[in-house]
Amino acid sequence: MDKNWHTHNVSLAGDELEHSHREWLLTNGTGAYSMGTLPGINARRYHGLFVPTTHPPVGRIVAVNQMFENLRLTSVTGTRSIQFTSCYFHQKEGHWLPNPDGHAMLRRFDRGLTVSWTYMFNHIQLIRELELHHNEQAATIRYTVAGLASGESAKLDLHPMITMRDFHAICKEVDAFKITANGDSVVVNRDDNALHMTCAGSDFTTKREWWYGIGYPMDSERGQECMEDYFLPGHFTVNVESDKVNTFELQVSLGPFPQIIGKRKQHLKPMRKMLKASVGDDAAMLAMATDDFVVQRTVGNRTLKTILAGYPWFADWGRDTFIALPGLLLCTGRYDAARDTLAAFASVIKDGLVPNRFDDYSSDESAAHYNSVDAALWFLQAAHAYMDATEDTDSWNDWLAPAIRQIIEGYIRGAGSDVRMAGDGMIYAGNERTQLTWMDAKCNDEIFTPRQGKAVEINALWYCGLAQTALRLKETDKQASSHYTKLTQRIKRAYVKTFWDEDRDALRDHVWLTDAGNEEHADRAIRPNQIFAASLPYSPLPQVRQKKVLALVRDQLLTRYGLRTLPQTDPHYHAQYTGEQFHRDKAYHQGTVWPWLIGPYAEAVLRVGKFSDEARIEAMDAIRPLLNFMKEKGIGQLHEIHEAQSPHRPVGCMAQAWSVAEVTRVLCLIGKSKQ
Repeated sequence: MDKNWHTHNVSLAGDELEHSHREWLLTNGTGAYSMGTLPGINARRYHGLFVPTTHPPVGRIVAVNQMFENLRLTSVTGTRSIQFTSCYFHQKEGHWLPNPDGHAMLRRFDRGLTVSWTYMFNHIQLIRELELHHNEQAATIRYTVAGLASGESAKLDLHPMITMRDFHAICKEVDAFKITANGDSVVVNRDDNALHMTCAGSDFTTKREWWYGIGYPMDSERGQECMEDYFLPGHFTVNVESDKVNTFELQVSLGPFPQIIGKRKQHLKPMRKMLKASVGDDAAMLAMATDDFVVQRTVGNRTLKTILAGYPWFADWGRDTFIALPGLLLCTGRYDAARDTLAAFASVIKDGLVPNRFDDYSSDESAAHYNSVDAALWFLQAAHAYMDATEDTDSWNDWLAPAIRQIIEGYIRGAGSDVRMAGDGMIYAGNERTQLTWMDAKCNDEIFTPRQGKAVEINALWYCGLAQTALRLKETDKQASSHYTKLTQRIKRAYVKTFWDEDRDALRDHVWLTDAGNEEHADRAIRPNQIFAASLPYSPLPQVRQKKVLALVRDQLLTRYGLRTLPQTDPHYHAQYTGEQFHRDKAYHQGTVWPWLIGPYAEAVLRVGKFSDEARIEAMDAIRPLLNFMKEKGIGQLHEIHEAQSPHRPVGCMAQAWSVAEVTRVLCLIGKSKQ
């Protein structure tokens, strides 16, 4: 393991299962990943040592779930088997029990550019190290065995435990695997996929076996099917010699093993250097964390960059992509990737709308879904941030300015049937059957947080995007600049009139018309969406009222891991996020804490405080707990959400792009404001 990139280590001795909720992640820039728990026991269907993509960055399959390692030790006292593996099989008194008990021999877990587990059996040490190869559908599982005394010998049997199924699915015993073995190599086929495995210096023995009823506690808690079967096609056998350090490499790949050229360490070095000035010793951790989400997507005949919203189950979402882009790409100096990401989405703008997401099973741009009012508005923010960072006038003149104009003019005319500009200049979106903002939780036909009409953050984004575009067009298109400036003036007058609640000195969340269209109603719930009226670089709200918004959010919604989506006093507040899909979706935006919202909160602190020393200290205090979480419990990543109730258990995706991006962006914002 490269010690210069070694960011996490955990010493273990007798408390291995206390860390069974902690997850680690490796990625490789294609959408492929490796993921599991710190003790090395799979706890959900998405865990696996090798989860490649069949249509990068999507079409992910769990190819190699785990490895069953059996050391056959021979000494003067006879032969015995030592098994360095554990799986969950059944529950007893509400607790999932692992078997075999390999986890009990685990002494250390390490993560950097690779992950490794160190096991001890008396005087014998076994280290399993996993490397996921950059930009390739391939991985290497490296074993080091040492400590055999003179007179002892051993054979290590390595049994791949595989399912080769869609990563959302569950495998039950099927006669679907074809095995082709040759010396130290084997190819296992299922459907249209071929898993190649080789271990130099070994012999592969074909022996078809199944392990039945392996349990996933995390899926069980989420109310999902939680038992599956693993297929074992046979095992590789290597000889382990005494009085020396023995090393073996098991190479796995989707298709023939490629020639490994790209090294992630070299790829990450300039990002770490860029971050060093702002984040100091945390630069390596943040370089790896931000890079985890940046992948390639083919658009037409071009291969461009895009951003996966979260691991394990999200693909690239427009809204998430452009919220995350400044922190993931601009703060790390990846300007070409930022340009490519903007270009990937600009090429598929439709009626002024940017896709909310692409399909999980297709890399084709025709599989785009246009069900968002704010994805395009966040595109405007990311585009202007890119121009501020790069002054890339060629891209601006060639395609970026036309894309921005396409969005703005589409919204003015009416971007589809559900998004239109009202007479006061503000955006009215959706109806009682749709959910087009980021609070888009819906299960079956029930929408838990309906937000049709004029939403407070949508119109703050609309105002800011128009103001930024008007300023940037001032010298090159005075007519459009003047038109957008006049429109911002109209919006500014309407914004306070529409959203300001005099009784509470705060902003309403959204306002909508009745079916008759002649009576306006307002949602007066205290939600974090109002913070954007104080955090964006151009606000439709007077500063004295920005201060009041910030004070309310600080008092009612701020936690150490982000902002709650409802205060504890609200009758719709949910303290926990657990259970079946319906119950989780109902709690998703009804109190649940979102780490990404710490970004706009901290930026509002900075802007309202005019970037004073006091404001920088307060902003840093707000994000420090999340930074500490990354260093400790998060093993280098930040979750999608945390439960509303203290101690704010992390739930949802174990790695979320905008959570990492916003912490990184605020750190850089604080760093730049000091200069």
